[in-house]
Amino acid sequence: MRPAPFRYREPRSLDEACAVLAAEPGDVAVLAGGQSLVPQLNARTRTPGLVLAIGRVPELGGVTLDGDRLRIGAAVTQRTVQHDPLAARVPVLVEALGHVGHVPTRNRGTVGGSIAFADPAAELPLVLLALGGVAVAHSASGQRRIPAAELFTGPFRTSLRPDELLTAVELPVPAHPWVFEQRHFRRHAKVSAVAGHGPDGALTVAVTGVGGTPVVVPTPGAGGAGDADAVAAAATDLVLPNGDRYGSVAYRRRLVAVAVAAALSRVTPDPTHHTPSREEAA
Repeated sequence: MRPAPFRYREPRSLDEACAVLAAEPGDVAVLAGGQSLVPQLNARTRTPGLVLAIGRVPELGGVTLDGDRLRIGAAVTQRTVQHDPLAARVPVLVEALGHVGHVPTRNRGTVGGSIAFADPAAELPLVLLALGGVAVAHSASGQRRIPAAELFTGPFRTSLRPDELLTAVELPVPAHPWVFEQRHFRRHAKVSAVAGHGPDGALTVAVTGVGGTPVVVPTPGAGGAGDADAVAAAATDLVLPNGDRYGSVAYRRRLVAVAVAAALSRVTPDPTHHTPSREEAA
């Protein structure tokens, strides 16, 4: 199938891109890497009047470190970030990127595109939420900074206004280790968990693939190894009762519990657990 007819604009500055969005709010599809949009256009599940290609807007590029915050331009490809030495300061981001699609899709797909697309099972929105990151948006009226907790409003929905363009995401450089775990059911659906300790040492766990948006899991108690079962149980309670052809609700809950337990075992190792040596295992 071919896309429905549309007009095409390729702005060369952020001001130009914002002017286009201001002139035609709601009728514009933003094209970055195209890994999500192009299939939608071909299937005609989206029929915009105008496609706005932002790949040549210089303000949307670059990976920079400002103090303890990593800033990634919205049009930077996922593969670029995966191998950027500055991005390595946020290891959980690099770990999560290794689970995004395949190398060819990461070569074209952008970090901003994944965040703005807001797939309820996507890896990058989960990392942004777990670390307390910020989305930076611009419009003709100026800049707006949107905390990740306020960005994702539903499946494939964000709080970005029709006249706004996501220009960058910012992630704090964690002072403590964070980890990413993912489990699949069949090959078309997945659940993921991110766990780590914030600046105050408090445990944070977030999961995706359980409902319409990524979500932070309540962590009862101190969040140590002894609370792992309680946190995993709290995560399973977040799974919405809407099983699909990929797996039942019970199976999805089981996978969430396994992913959370695996993440917690890496950030809060149980001091009572003894890993056998090679000689003992023999």
